[in-house]
Amino acid sequence: MSESAFSLYYNQRIKQVFNHLLEFDLSSSENSLHDFRVEIKKLKAILKFLKSVYPKQKLKKTVRNLNHIFQQAGEIREYQLLLQWFQKHDLEIFTEKLFPTEILEKLVANFHQQAHNFKNDLKDLNDQVIEYVVATNEIVSEQYITDLTVQMDSFIRKNCPITEWHELRKIIKQWMYAINWVGDHQDRDISFYQKLQETIGYWHDAQVVKETLLQKKIFLSHDVELQKSFTIANEKLNQSLRYREKQIHDLLNKKEIIAL
Repeated sequence: MSESAFSLYYNQRIKQVFNHLLEFDLSSSENSLHDFRVEIKKLKAILKFLKSVYPKQKLKKTVRNLNHIFQQAGEIREYQLLLQWFQKHDLEIFTEKLFPTEILEKLVANFHQQAHNFKNDLKDLNDQVIEYVVATNEIVSEQYITDLTVQMDSFIRKNCPITEWHELRKIIKQWMYAINWVGDHQDRDISFYQKLQETIGYWHDAQVVKETLLQKKIFLSHDVELQKSFTIANEKLNQSLRYREKQIHDLLNKKEIIAL
């Protein structure tokens, strides 16, 4: 009996997640961490699907451990992106006074200390999940994709409000991962949804930077230089948010028109 597309996809993810974990543990490179997080997202998507098919309790510990790994990697990635944004916009004053690189170094060091435990957790995950992967019929995967498609279209048809964009993006990414679980996925509107989820992602990144700066209450600081830099940063972020919001609205409206 030949291996299913779902099993092949899952086995590739397991292989790649271990490869990228090892690479980051050895090099601490940003690319390897990004690739590692992408593979973790794909595994999370698989577990979310399996939880919809099999008893959730059997996968509870596995899901919790994977979420912990993702959270640890995510803290590093978010801090990296924050520092990159400051550098890109010549606002290193925030790095110097509020977001020191030493914090990033501590996050990376903590990740390295836990890398062996992460490896064991991923091995346990594979031991527990593989039987469910092998037992899953392609028809179930197809039905899951259909359900996700209905959810996406429902968001778009109701002119998805800004408060639900991030949720829409998560459903799109789940759908984009899931279409790799079946043998034939040619006749799907992948390019549109890819563009939409990427644009929402850029918008969300700007939101995160803005919220992170607001949490520091820089606007209350007695440091005049910091206050001026915050004003500049806030304007840049607002411009970026307005631009991305227009892009998203245009994409949503375009899809709605096509659907009609």
